[in-house]
Amino acid sequence: MTPTKAAALLVLAMAATAAPAEAQYTYSDAYDRNASSPETFAFEIRVGGYRPDGTNGFDEAFQRNFGDEIGPMVGLELDVLPFRIPYVGMVGLGLRFDWAKYTGKARSTTGMGNVDQSQEFRVFGLPLLAVLRVDVLARELNIPVVFTGKLGLHTVFTLIDNGSRREHSGVSNGLSWGAQVALELDFINPRRAANLDNEWGINHTALLFELFGNTAGIGGANIAWTAGLGMTF
Repeated sequence: MTPTKAAALLVLAMAATAAPAEAQYTYSDAYDRNASSPETFAFEIRVGGYRPDGTNGFDEAFQRNFGDEIGPMVGLELDVLPFRIPYVGMVGLGLRFDWAKYTGKARSTTGMGNVDQSQEFRVFGLPLLAVLRVDVLARELNIPVVFTGKLGLHTVFTLIDNGSRREHSGVSNGLSWGAQVALELDFINPRRAANLDNEWGINHTALLFELFGNTAGIGGANIAWTAGLGMTF
């Protein structure tokens, strides 16, 4: 056998043995790889609909000036998850920052009709949350779904500007809650998911949807929604 033929046979043999190994790397392998990989942080980028509520005629005034606007609201959240409950999930604290702006026409002092001047209403939300991240389905059964519950304190800062004039600034506080479902994306490409963990420390990425609300005064909302991208580290 010539050296050329021997080299060709060696290449074919290597390819034949490598192909099954590649084919056998599945979604469950990605989870097996991460079973002992530490996860202590979660980061979320979110956008959704948020319509502020209030008392003393706030809802009626908002409808007159801003109609059916729902934002959108943009948010960032960082969760620190130092504890794990076996066969349940992770427990920790989260801090979120939400922002939304609503634009309309200012009302006349008599309340009849709009004046030729824009009005802006801005909401800044800052909830501090206790977080329970139930990931037992993903970690134990390889079902890529994670449920998260959140409960805590919500501070809302509000600003109203008529043109260049500041009409209102205020702060209100209340309870905050959230219920989230997330679809982890490791199954799309397990090898790339493994590389993200090895090179960047990103254990999992997920698409998320959350219903949330708070009992704060002006600027709070009984119920709202958001969707986005989440990562755990």
